[in-house]
Amino acid sequence: MTDLQERLARYRLPLKRDHLKQARDYAAPAARFASRNPVLLIGAGVLAIAGIVAFTNRKKIAAKASPMIEDAKVKGQALMDDAAAKSHELLDAAKAQGQELLETAKAQGQALGEKVGEKVRGRRPATIGNDYTPTDIH
Repeated sequence: MTDLQERLARYRLPLKRDHLKQARDYAAPAARFASRNPVLLIGAGVLAIAGIVAFTNRKKIAAKASPMIEDAKVKGQALMDDAAAKSHELLDAAKAQGQELLETAKAQGQALGEKVGEKVRGRRPATIGNDYTPTDIH
């Protein structure tokens, strides 16, 4: 089904075999826009010159930047250690608070169960006496 040319034709670009013609066709709108806006050409030229200068001076730049990079690594590691310690503290505090909430909920549930049990036991039918024991179901 995917081999049908009619289905795939709408997704294909109108490419030509001659790559120079193809590049000219696709670059024409950009060239028209750039000719009306020379700031783009000037900016591209400045960027190209900066890239060439940076490439030729890459060893000097690396030598001057390496202390800053090492300093950033040390500071980043210290920040990561602080964040890990704080996260462990927060996790421990959350666990403690969760345990307290669970214990409070259990106590309230037991108190409520006792109240409901007292009310239910007080309303038992008269046919069942105080010696009533629930049967074990296996």
